[in-house]
This record gives sequence, C-alpha cells and structure tokens, in this order.
Amino acid sequence: MPRACLSTPSIHDTNEPNDADQSGDTVEVKDADQSGGTNTMHTEGSDIVEEPKLGMVFKSEEELLSYYKRYGQQSGFGINKQRSHRFEDGSIRYITLGCVRGGKARNRTTNVARPRPTSKTEWVLKVSSVNNSHNHCLKMSSSVKRVLDINDQAGIIMNKSFASLARHLRLEKGGAGALREYFTRMQYKNDGFFSVMDMDDDGRLRNVFWADARSRVAYKYFGDVVTFDTTYLTNRYGMPFAPFVGVNHHGQSILLGAGLISSEDTETFTWLFQTWLTCMDGKAPKAIITDQDRAMKNAISLVFPKARHRFCLWHILKKLPEKLGSHGAYKTGLKSQLQNCVYDSHTIKEFEGSWQVLITKYNLQENAWLKSLYAKRTYWAPVFMKEVFWAGMSTTQRSESMNAFFDGYVHAKTNLKEFVDQFDNALRKKIETESKADFQSFNVTIPVVSPSPLEKIFQEIYTCNKFREVQKEVIRMLATLPALHRKDGVIATYHVECEVNADEFMKEVTHTVYFNEAECEVKCSCALFEMRGILCRHVLGIMRVNKVRSVPEKYILDRWRKDIKRTHTLIPSSYDLVDQRPEVSRYSRIIRKCYEVATNASSCDEHTEDMLAKLDAMNLGYHTNLPPSKPHGIEGEVVGTCMNLFGQIVVGTQQTVPVEVHLRVLFDMSNFYSF
Repeated sequence: MPRACLSTPSIHDTNEPNDADQSGDTVEVKDADQSGGTNTMHTEGSDIVEEPKLGMVFKSEEELLSYYKRYGQQSGFGINKQRSHRFEDGSIRYITLGCVRGGKARNRTTNVARPRPTSKTEWVLKVSSVNNSHNHCLKMSSSVKRVLDINDQAGIIMNKSFASLARHLRLEKGGAGALREYFTRMQYKNDGFFSVMDMDDDGRLRNVFWADARSRVAYKYFGDVVTFDTTYLTNRYGMPFAPFVGVNHHGQSILLGAGLISSEDTETFTWLFQTWLTCMDGKAPKAIITDQDRAMKNAISLVFPKARHRFCLWHILKKLPEKLGSHGAYKTGLKSQLQNCVYDSHTIKEFEGSWQVLITKYNLQENAWLKSLYAKRTYWAPVFMKEVFWAGMSTTQRSESMNAFFDGYVHAKTNLKEFVDQFDNALRKKIETESKADFQSFNVTIPVVSPSPLEKIFQEIYTCNKFREVQKEVIRMLATLPALHRKDGVIATYHVECEVNADEFMKEVTHTVYFNEAECEVKCSCALFEMRGILCRHVLGIMRVNKVRSVPEKYILDRWRKDIKRTHTLIPSSYDLVDQRPEVSRYSRIIRKCYEVATNASSCDEHTEDMLAKLDAMNLGYHTNLPPSKPHGIEGEVVGTCMNLFGQIVVGTQQTVPVEVHLRVLFDMSNFYSF
C-alpha cells in the first residue's frame, strides 16, 4: 500500500523559504497489510478539520490533497507537494506534502506527450509519520482567508495563493522613499497625476498604482484595446511591475497606467483593475490581452465584464517545444499542422475540423495541455477574434513592445529606487519617439506606389506608419485574382485568390468578399479591417474592380489620422524635458487661466451654466475655424460680423489673433464671476 507524508519543514527565516533540505514534521502512509487495520478519513461535510494523525487512510490522492488543503487553510498555512514516487503503472508509492514556506525549490518537468496512467487501483494512502510543528506565525487575517476562499473557488492552487499572501510589497532600503519622492514630484508638476497605495491589515504597503495626466488623457484616444502583462519584468528581473499598455496612432506602445503588486491572486488583480478603472473615469476597455493566468481571468470577468478578453497567443505557442517536443512526430508534421490549424482556419468550422484531425492523427486524445487549450479556444484562437478590433496588437508585437519599453533601462540587479529613475527615462524616450513620428507624419510625404486614388487618400490623412501598412496591402493586391461568384440584387459575392508566403514556399488561399453596391459596403473573410483597422488587399481589389474612386468615411479610422489634435501631446509630464513647442506653452497658459475661471464660476449654479455655455461657444468657434471676435485695440481687415460671448455684435478680422487675446477673454470672464 502506498504511503503519504504530511510535512511542515523547519525554516530559519520567517519571510523567505529555507534553501536547506526538507526536515521536520512528516507523516508517512504505509500499506494496510503492513501496518494493521485502517481508519478511513472522511473530509467532507465537517466544519472543523481534524489534525493529521498516524494511521489516517485516504482512498485517493485527490482526497488526501483536499483534506490537507482544508487543514492548512484552517490552521493558517499553505501547502504544496514536496516529493512523491510512483510505480511503473503510475500508481503512487508515497507522497510528501508540506507547508508552502519550507523546503528547497526545484524545477519540475513533465512529458505531457506521454501522460502517466490514470487507471484506478484498489490501493489507499495511509499516514505513516506526522510533524505538525511550524517555526512561523500561523495567524490568518480575515482578508487572507477571503483571498484563499476566492482563489480556491477559482481553482487557483493554494501554494501559489498563500506564497503571494505571505509577503507584502518588499521595498529594499531606499525604495519607499524613492516612491514617495517620485509621487511628490509627479503631483507637483502634474495636476492630473493619480496614485493609490493599498495597505494590508498591519499597515504595510501591499500594492501601488499610478498614472500621470498624459496617460489618463491618452486613454481617451487609445484605451479601446489594452494589454496587461506582469510576466516580463517579474520573470526576468524579479520586479513585480504591472503596466497597462495601449497602441497610439503610429502603432507604437503607449503607457496607460502602472502598478507594483505583491502577489498575483484574484483579489490583487481585482483591486488593481478597479483602481485603474476609477482612474480612467469608469471607462472600461473594449478589448484586453493578457497571458493565461487564471486569477487574472477571474478579475477581468469581475471588473470588465463586457470587455473581450484574449490570451496572448505568443505565450501559448512558445510552450510548444516544452509541451509537445518529446512527441516522435513533433518535427515531422505535428508542429506545422498545429500551426496551420491555428493560423489558416478561416471559419470556426474549419478550425474545429482541423483540430480534431490533428488530435486523432497524432493520438493526442489524452494530452492534458491540448485538452485545456481546446476548452479555452475562444480566448486565443484567431478565428474567434475576427469580429473584434485589436488595433493591430498582434501578440508577438505585444511581447516585443514590452521588451523594447524597458530594455536598456532595467537589469538583473536593478532595485526599486533605480527603477523609479529609469522608469522616467523609459517614458521620456517613448514620448520622444512619438513626437518624432508626429513630426515625420506632418513633414514627410511617402510616395505612392500605384495610380490608385484610394492609396492617395490614405497618403494624405494617415500617419506614416499606418500609411505604410496600407501600401503593403496595395502592393499585395497585385497578387490577387478576384472572380465574381454570384450576385443577389445589389450584393455581389467574390472569391479572391491570393498567394501567401508560408515556410519559404508559396501557397494559394481563397477569401470571400461581399460587396454592397448601393451602400458601398465591403466585408472580407480575412477580417483584416475589423481586427486591425486597415483595408485588406482583397477589399482593395474588389473596390478597384467596381471602380470605387473614394474611400467611404466608415473605412477611415480617426485612430490612425495624423490631422487630429490629441490633447495628451500637449500635456507636460514630470519626465518631460523642457518642451519648447509653442502650442505646449499656450496650452499650459490656457489651462492655468481656466482653473482660475472655474474656481470663480463654481460659486453658484448660474455662473457655472453661464461659463459652460460660453466655453461651448468658444470651442465651437475654434473647432470650425470661425473668425474670432474683434479684441480691444486690434485692427484688421473686416471679413464679417458675429455675436461675441457677451451678446454684443462685433466685427471679425482676417488676421491671426495671438493667444493673449483669448486669454484676455478668459481674464474678463474670471473678473466677471469674481464680483
């Protein structure tokens, strides 16, 4: 009969796991034939879990784990499986369980291509030795119990939950001061800076979140699709950094808030997401990309229930060698067929069929990893993402953008104090890159590569980076062959053949395009426009066949336009160098005056409504380029008359009115409300 050991090894440091070999309490289970009668342990339906004792018997490994997990939660410690041994048929010979805070960490690898047998036996597990001593506090606060309950319901293993809860946000010497100084500096230079610190029951710093005014305003333009990744800096440098990243109008990554977290459980992620949502005025993203973390998935469903959640496909596929590499056919067909199933399935029906063929052909019916992937296929398979806008944030680009965001600024020995300083440098570099791209888009014209009037339109209104993406599709359009399949009234259905490069050879792919002649609406089965906001080669080819000379407004996204004034580019940040652009200086002066006017006008409802009405009128005038009202002492050529903000008929002039004139209007408003 197999045996089980329930162990709580001694540790010398109450904060860190001991690197010494396991020692201390053990509970061994031996065969009933060797140790006499058995005393079956029943664990369900009891409020108080009995302490481990010699002679306890469990019918299965699952029953043993369930019992010890409940006992550990009741007593105030997490559990993990420290060592075990199995017979050749896969049945357990012995197993040792212990406190999560003891023992030596070691890597565990499993050949999932050849899973262990799972057939049931008549053997049972009997406790053979027990050591219930701990050298650390087992007190568990109500908040900790709540987290463990939440994670347990979510299926998150207890050792991960408890290991994270056993520590607060560890700030080495100078770290706390660096955070305070950083937040103080940000708040002094940035009125819109937002920060929250989460404390545990003992008053220790647990989690931190912050976002500056630039990030908060940028979210209004680029917050529709967001990636959230805790793996890069955490795995590579041990830095518990949790950034929210979006994509700007150039396709560049842009920071939309950041946090430092002490754990990766459901409660922590829920706190972080809810804090971020509050910071962004309650406006949730439409789509969010993360890794496969179960606690993260649970928190997203709670805080962003309407957002389309997608797993990072890059993180999934990079596990292929680990999970399937030992299979005999991995390099001779399995890998390529799996990739074809993922990338080449145009419909859900095609994906389902290809997947079943793959599983059957390579005898992978019992592969646990593939079973898990298939169960969650709507979260990662591209064919399920076609109706959602992802702003071109392919998963590979996402990972690369995170690396590029901090590479060169963070290294393995970077502490929190250095990280705060380097964080500013990294963001400053991102702003410089965005400003350079803005300048290039306004001052550099990329030549067209075809006589197409559609390409010319995108050349005039899209940023350089996004226009290059359009040009790629224009060039690839030359390799397409459209054919009319059928026509039902004003709706024509085309089959478009094209050649694509795959593993150093060309293969033919056929897409279906629907074209509504009356509404000039077009939709392609490749869904490039729906996912990336760029018209595909197949659509451009059908427009060419039907002699469409102008692009309908619905296919020109404001997100990629270069001629839109975006407020976040005018907001100075604490990590900005002195910005010499005149529009930035004017913006700052106007904002300061607006604060003064708002302070005076908010004294009563009448003044508030009056100010809002006048600001709306001013904004409409500036937005439509109406001539400003004639200021005092300004002469100019008369071009028309209009009514000013105070109901007086004034004469408009053709000359450009300096910003001082507009500030004077705000100054008059401020004085008016102050009386």
